Amino acid sequence: MDKLITIWSFICRRKYLITVVAFAVIIGFLDENSLFRRLGYEREISQLKEEIEKRLPKWEAQTGLKCDSWQTKYMVTKWGACSTDKKKLWFNLQLAQKPYACLDYIILHELTHLITRKHDATFIAHMDRYMPNWREIRKELNDSRLDYYEAQDESPLQKLIDQSRYDDIRDAAIAYIQEEHSGDAKRLSVIDMEIENVIHIEQLEDGVIAFDVIASCDVEMPSASRKGYFNERWLKIHCQVTLGIDMSGFRIMSVGNCEPQEESDNDRLSGELVPIISREQFEDEAEKFLTRYCPEALEKPMRVPIETIASDMKLQVIEDIPLSDDLTYFGTIIFDNGNVLDKHRKITIRNAKRGTVYLDPRVSYERSVGTKRTTLAHECFHWHRHQPYHVLMKMIGADDNLGKAIQCQIAANSMDSDKWKAVDWMEWQAKGVAPRILMPAKPTRLKADQLLAVYGGADDASIAAYENVIDELAELFDVSRQAAKVRLMDLGYSKAEGAYPFVDGQYVRGYSFEAGALDKNQTFTIPYADLFKAYCFDREFKKLIDSGQFIFADRHLVLNNEKYIARDQSGSATLSEYALSHMDECCVVFSKGYSYQSKYQGARYYTQFMRNAAPVENQVEYSFELNAHNKALLEQIKNAKRRSEAMRRYPGSFAETLVALQKERKLSNKQLADRSLVGEKTIQRLRNDEEYPTSVQTVLALCVGLKLPLPEAEMFLGKTDFKLNSMKGEGYVYQCVLGACAENSIYEINEMLKENGITPLGSDPDLQ
Repeated sequence: MDKLITIWSFICRRKYLITVVAFAVIIGFLDENSLFRRLGYEREISQLKEEIEKRLPKWEAQTGLKCDSWQTKYMVTKWGACSTDKKKLWFNLQLAQKPYACLDYIILHELTHLITRKHDATFIAHMDRYMPNWREIRKELNDSRLDYYEAQDESPLQKLIDQSRYDDIRDAAIAYIQEEHSGDAKRLSVIDMEIENVIHIEQLEDGVIAFDVIASCDVEMPSASRKGYFNERWLKIHCQVTLGIDMSGFRIMSVGNCEPQEESDNDRLSGELVPIISREQFEDEAEKFLTRYCPEALEKPMRVPIETIASDMKLQVIEDIPLSDDLTYFGTIIFDNGNVLDKHRKITIRNAKRGTVYLDPRVSYERSVGTKRTTLAHECFHWHRHQPYHVLMKMIGADDNLGKAIQCQIAANSMDSDKWKAVDWMEWQAKGVAPRILMPAKPTRLKADQLLAVYGGADDASIAAYENVIDELAELFDVSRQAAKVRLMDLGYSKAEGAYPFVDGQYVRGYSFEAGALDKNQTFTIPYADLFKAYCFDREFKKLIDSGQFIFADRHLVLNNEKYIARDQSGSATLSEYALSHMDECCVVFSKGYSYQSKYQGARYYTQFMRNAAPVENQVEYSFELNAHNKALLEQIKNAKRRSEAMRRYPGSFAETLVALQKERKLSNKQLADRSLVGEKTIQRLRNDEEYPTSVQTVLALCVGLKLPLPEAEMFLGKTDFKLNSMKGEGYVYQCVLGACAENSIYEINEMLKENGITPLGSDPDLQ
């Protein structure tokens, strides 16, 4: 304590001295602008100037281009600048912290601007001639990019404006700045201007777009007190253009300082002139489409005459040309005359005419009439919203099909590209909006409510009632049954989830549940493949299966209780009538998402419209979540019987255990052979201990044939030399079969194993 008092007393006596010393240390060393750091900056700047003096003459001699003067300046947005009128170069002081190769690049870059203001073909050719690797050096600079608008690559529209309307933009910018400084206009000089970005692109009407060009201007104003006052100005030039073969309809509407602009209510476009549409705007887009082409469809429930709409849009529909060998493409719409190529550059349509829609003739009879109508609505929406993109592609001379056509795939693999292209966004939009055109929200909801009212309302109607409603909606709107179901769910009728459930290539029985038991994109059904995937990758789901308390019946994971489980004639487990009407009481809930195999996020929704029965499998991805419902379900179950208990019941060898299990279940060798696809003679040899199991598939097949609960199946397998945990992915799938699917027939199990690339069970290849 005495020491603290002494120290404090010392500080009080010398507080002014201590303050001065602390201030000196901060100013001299610690502050961002400390004297020490300033000395370092001065050294760097001095070195930069020395290097410019050394390197600039070399590049002038090499290129034959000579500047009259140069100067350094701290700049926020540019690494360098060039006044073509005065032949003066400016270099950013921040280059002092960059490798000399970057300085060489900027010197050559600015010298090249003495022969062309733009970054055009002449500029690129000149750079390529004297510095072939200039693009790599530019990337190095851009990786430590200065803070300015050019944070993204140039869009096609920006490039087009830079190439064809640069002089108009520059003249407008110079005029604005000179008018703003009219008092000293003679002294002012705009030494450089660059188009940094094109933003707020809007479609005003058919073929007319408006946009803001963001331009940076380097302004030099000589000063009596110092050498050249350098100022950077940012301007916003509002423009309009009528899209056509060129930009002859280009007009500058206004020029002003660059300030944040509120979003417009007009139709916004990307730099490639693709509409910017969110998923939440799909309903609005469908309504706008119908308001223009068929407003009566918004007033009452009716069949939307999409064929007539196509005709009114001056589209010609052709249905006699196959678009692919495997029906990959359902439809194609032509935006410009010429041949249409596939991805292998093979001609698929010869001498196609603008305004033509091609529908694969197989769509109607291999899919449905609803498929054909949805495809046509899809192509009509392309024509309605996506023409500006194709006009722009034609204007910039894009190769292949970009300016000619959109070939519409039912699905695409995500491995095609990690980054979505403009065509991907247009496909996603058309896939999301087309079904909503055929079944507009308000009329569909009106008709659904009318039908459900007959059955007691949306919450109280039975699943049979929902199936009747779906059938009537499908007939009224002329779409598939699956389309009507999906649309109902999309509009908030969650109980429709239980109607006509389709999974693993087949319908399963419809089911009911309490209102509110399922959130959007939740279901009680799950395909085999996703069941296996969840077991392999989700630890909590694996624990649930390994508990031995659930059975996979009718593509549902249900509590293994006689209240919920019934047996069919073959003895396989199926859902009881009570379970079918109380699914929320006994079944695990799964979440539906968009498959990793689908490039387009709206593919699931669209493919369900495109089929009478169901979407192509692998378009929907199911997953397990330990949500409130599933947690409550788990609280109902008790711990499973342990494997040790089963071992005590069957202490003998594999052969002895097989005999005991058959005896308990009253199964003859022939009956077990039928249930397991293990040969009758093989079973007898195993019983007699004349033969040891030669494959894990044989043992697992016997487990299925004997319908062993998980603990007993693990016990039975433990009497062999086989271990599932040593088989990696395949072993996990087999464990899942033992834990949840053993009550299914051997044929059903093998079918799902084959579909997932897993070796089927049994030992008789003729029966598999």
